Amino acid sequence: MLIIFDLDDTLLDTSGAITPFKMRECLKRLVEDGGDAPDFEAAYAEFMALNEAAGRSKDAVAQFAAKLGCPSPARALAELTAPLPPGFVVPTTPHAKEILTYFSQKYLLAVVTGGHPPFQREKMEKAGLEPSIFSKIAIPEDSVKKPFYEGLLKEFSLKPEAVWVCGDRIEMDLAPARELGIKTIHMRWGRGKKAAGAGWIDHSVASLAELKGIIR
Repeated sequence: MLIIFDLDDTLLDTSGAITPFKMRECLKRLVEDGGDAPDFEAAYAEFMALNEAAGRSKDAVAQFAAKLGCPSPARALAELTAPLPPGFVVPTTPHAKEILTYFSQKYLLAVVTGGHPPFQREKMEKAGLEPSIFSKIAIPEDSVKKPFYEGLLKEFSLKPEAVWVCGDRIEMDLAPARELGIKTIHMRWGRGKKAAGAGWIDHSVASLAELKGIIR
């Protein structure tokens, strides 16, 4: 059996720790580059609310740059994947390490996460996730995951019913898995808390600790 995890807001508490820091740094770049935000903290609160409602952080950055009259959001967008400061600790979601250790003794584990590969790997390192616990780590920059799910089925000679995908994004993480017949677990964390549940999702959890009662 194989369990495929998403990274952000599934194994890592990205929305609780990394996103607030990154949004503040992005706003600093927007102001430095000509954005009009006389009350920084008020602008930051508005920016965070916009990001929460947006599908992606880079969309929120582009929209807020236009609102502030910033001529170019380029430096702010680059900030999204810039290295984190030394000593910055990335927390996991509750029970993530416990669950990884538990299931690594029973099944194959993999991570398929969209994003900038060096930044995704840095986050894993700062969270203390040991790469060797995973049989495969795939980081598609375009966040298109279906080809990687297909590749894992072939690489490990597994039928779809012997595979689970756990992630917070229904359309990005789970829908491609469903198309392949892979079983799905929706992690209600980050943006996933507000995602409308789809009737076809096999399970929905608020904590990874619940996986022990689901995957047997």
